[in-house]
Amino acid sequence: MKSQEPLEPGEARQPYLLLVDDDPDILDGLVAVLESQPYRLEMARDGEQCLEMIAKEVPDLMILDLLMPRMDGFAVIREIRSSSQYATLSIIVLTTVIEDASRRRYELETGLAMDVQDYIEKPVAPPQLLERVASILGQPHILVVDDDPDILESITTVLKTRPYRLQTASDGRQCLELVKRKTPDLLILDLLMPKMDGFAVIRELRRSPYFADLPIMILTAVVEDASHRRYELETGGGMKVQDYIAKPVAPAELLRRVEQVLRPAAKR
Repeated sequence: MKSQEPLEPGEARQPYLLLVDDDPDILDGLVAVLESQPYRLEMARDGEQCLEMIAKEVPDLMILDLLMPRMDGFAVIREIRSSSQYATLSIIVLTTVIEDASRRRYELETGLAMDVQDYIEKPVAPPQLLERVASILGQPHILVVDDDPDILESITTVLKTRPYRLQTASDGRQCLELVKRKTPDLLILDLLMPKMDGFAVIRELRRSPYFADLPIMILTAVVEDASHRRYELETGGGMKVQDYIAKPVAPAELLRRVEQVLRPAAKR
């Protein structure tokens, strides 16, 4: 396989928040509170404008009203959660609708649980808003890469029990595209995949200074010593990964090992 060009460092950037509400006074109030922090803020007045803006650039967090003209917040959430492209987009629902009622409506309309990270009723006190936003933006972002959809589902099902932002990829090329777009806090990577395997992914990531310290957890059926030897033969260097878990892994053990890898990464 021909080696790709080294990955270029991504730009360090402020968290991008998209505020969506049809009430200009509500938007002005949110901006007045949130602009005190190092956030980049954009606004949308309805669901259609919101989706247009997300298609151009995915925010780190969206604060979304439910009851709006043209396209309401329920429809926006349905659209976003139907696409893996927006898997890491966190949503805070900001509304006057009672939480239980809105969740029941969403479940009746879709047959699914309402996948949002937080729910705040209007009006919200500024300290509470800032605290809830900071808490969500601080959640670790984990990218899980495996060509087996059953493995992806089982791993993400376990990880969803913790406050992580999860994203998935089914091959190495897609993995690199996602990492370049937004660097995760942890990469859980299969080794044997089509198009571009995990060995090639690690080579490409470790060639770039920007990704040299990206925590990688190998999840594979390949024996650890054998995979290390293969990598060393291909590259002449050591296989720099933080952990190595053989499939299948018990849920409790997976959570423990993920937390163990994330803990030192959070201190950097």
